[in-house]
Amino acid sequence: MAQQDLDLGEVLGVVGRAAAVAGASLDLAAHLAGRVERLVRGVVADSQEVAEHSQALYRLAADRAAAIAGVVRATPRFARVTGELLRLAAAYRVHAARSELLSPEHTVREREALHRRAAERVYDLCVELRGGVLKVGQFASSRMDLLPQPWIEALSRLQDRVPPVPFAEIAPRVEQELGAPLGELFASFDEQPIAAASLAQVHGATLHDGSRVAVKVLVPGIEEKVEADLAALSLLASVLRDSFPQADLPSIADELARSVRAELDYVREAEQLRAVARNFADDARIVVPRLHEARCSGRVLTMERIDGEPIVAFLDRCETRGEDGARERDQVLATLLDAFCTQVLRHGLFQADPHPGNFLVTADSRLALLDFGSVQRLSDEVRLAYAEVARSVLIGDPRRTAGLLYDLGFRTRDGSTEPLVEVAGLVLELFRKEAGRLADFDPQANAAAFLAALEANPVLRVPGHFVLLGRLLLTAGGLLLRYQPRIDPFRVIVPHLAH
Repeated sequence: MAQQDLDLGEVLGVVGRAAAVAGASLDLAAHLAGRVERLVRGVVADSQEVAEHSQALYRLAADRAAAIAGVVRATPRFARVTGELLRLAAAYRVHAARSELLSPEHTVREREALHRRAAERVYDLCVELRGGVLKVGQFASSRMDLLPQPWIEALSRLQDRVPPVPFAEIAPRVEQELGAPLGELFASFDEQPIAAASLAQVHGATLHDGSRVAVKVLVPGIEEKVEADLAALSLLASVLRDSFPQADLPSIADELARSVRAELDYVREAEQLRAVARNFADDARIVVPRLHEARCSGRVLTMERIDGEPIVAFLDRCETRGEDGARERDQVLATLLDAFCTQVLRHGLFQADPHPGNFLVTADSRLALLDFGSVQRLSDEVRLAYAEVARSVLIGDPRRTAGLLYDLGFRTRDGSTEPLVEVAGLVLELFRKEAGRLADFDPQANAAAFLAALEANPVLRVPGHFVLLGRLLLTAGGLLLRYQPRIDPFRVIVPHLAH
């Protein structure tokens, strides 16, 4: 009990210091008291409002911290994450109060500067702490609807290669999980990883029968770090909602927490890999690695090593190879889009972390699907509902689109369904282009219109399955826009709508 009390005291101390940041604006009001009286009254009123928000923020944090303190084992980490983000929340509240006293131009400049400072601070925190914090940052970087552009620019750097955990920490985990010395388990095991990520890393190895394999290992100690990070995320979701009103942060936080926890369970990931492999068994264009069951556990997965080129590197190389390269580019991107549609609209089981690093192109131009730690299952009802949404958008039936999105669980600030039509149309605008017309699509204008629609009438509730489906849409749309293949997305999608 004493340790728990100490942990809670540490947490509340950090939360209290963070809340005090906003209250410091009262000192500014006092300093100006001898100046223009009318201006002073405005500053004092705004400062008092900010201070009151800070006190409410503190009380909320205290209540939530008291509820979870007994289960958070990595309290210093939890306190660090919570304190940093609460300080940022306070800074945004101070800016909101000050904006009433500034010209619109000055307000815009200050807000832009604040976004850049805050984004860099969070980037540094993600790089330092890794774990769930880094995973959240990587996820957020792909959500143009969630964060301002300075945040997207800063956090997108988190998609780069993560520094690997030393082999001296990885080897004991593999031996402990598989119950034998490394030399008995593998004929060879590469000390340098093939890939390193926020939660795991992958090493090349060879079995004693000569089979080349990839061994995915959960980073030692990551479980406690993730729980601390997710506790902080849950605590702060409602606090940060005020700074990003266009996002349904509690729903996003809940779905992200579920997704991240699922990535820690390799027994579940193995089941998902088998299911995806079965679903694509008859598709000669798609390859999914085979598991070596005797070398798998809850924290280690050993699977067939597939040789191939990362999809972005392959597509970049296609750009330099004239017409032959263009044909191969078009073929691979058509296969990728078709695979996405197949997973969502036919199988109801799709990769929910579909960043380009999870796709390889083999020497015979097959598409290899990798990493099934984050997989979303859709019920038949939801799967068919999304097919109906796509069909109604493609044929231009806005009333039906709005009703379907409402039935799926979307809600706007004023309860109306009309804004849902605009949002859905903008998200799927790319896939309504006719063959050969992708070059006419203006991503900046589309993004601006999308954000304007959200700000005009925020979508306050987003179903959890759409949070992860949105990642898939953004990956597909981003690759199509970047490489401009001569394919008709409409023709790829339509055959899947009858299932």
